[in-house]
Amino acid sequence: MTVKGPYGVINHGDGYAIVIVQTGECIARNISSFLDCVKTIDHLLGTMPPPPPPPPPPNDDKELDRVLQDYKPDIQRLIRKYAPETRRVKKNSNFLGYTWYKCYDDSGKVLGRVRGSSDDRYWQYGGLDSQKHY
Repeated sequence: MTVKGPYGVINHGDGYAIVIVQTGECIARNISSFLDCVKTIDHLLGTMPPPPPPPPPPNDDKELDRVLQDYKPDIQRLIRKYAPETRRVKKNSNFLGYTWYKCYDDSGKVLGRVRGSSDDRYWQYGGLDSQKHY
């Protein structure tokens, strides 16, 4: 995913699609070239008001506390800041020893990931090429 402002470009079928990053809502499909996507996003950013913020998460701090109790404070801080609606966290690692924590909501939708080493943790909404949030 390539991100520009609140919008992202993803491969979709034989072409590209533009999505709102925070909600995952697809606002344009079947765009033939990446450059057309960038031009469309530039147009959207210049003419349309930004998409509405997502609804506030339910105030269920006890559930989030329970989910995060086994994780280090730096991981808890990022999840509380960027995905307070988290209801499940799955720890993953690869053969190189890299570890990341994938966060899910009630419906099983991936909200994002905590990545990085213990002295440089960051949050990512999308894949490896998406913006890092500290």
